[in-house]
Amino acid sequence: MTSRQKGITLASAIGSVILVFILVFGTMWMGGNARNDTESAVRSVSLLYLDELAGRREQVVSANMQEKINVIHTALDLMTEEDLSDGAHLQAYQTRIKQLFKLERFAFVSDSGLIYTSTGPRD
Repeated sequence: MTSRQKGITLASAIGSVILVFILVFGTMWMGGNARNDTESAVRSVSLLYLDELAGRREQVVSANMQEKINVIHTALDLMTEEDLSDGAHLQAYQTRIKQLFKLERFAFVSDSGLIYTSTGPRD
């Protein structure tokens, strides 16, 4: 082999090593960037999804609260003076309201903290 052929072979070998080096590290760098971009996109979409979920949950809770407020207003509108005349009438009224609106609990609380339920007063 002549010195010229050895020089070409050496230059080719060095060029090949440099090319492999550029390809390997370039691929690793691009892979890292792609991973970071993917993580950022996933985080963005997740936050958007959570915001949407929270907004829908807020609507459900708000609608439920409004429904309960309407039930309370209706129950108070149905109350008569006779229902307030004594404990027995108050308990009967509460029992009717619980059955009418399919409520689990329906009670009144006095200023002193006494709770009036359909089964009687409680502390």
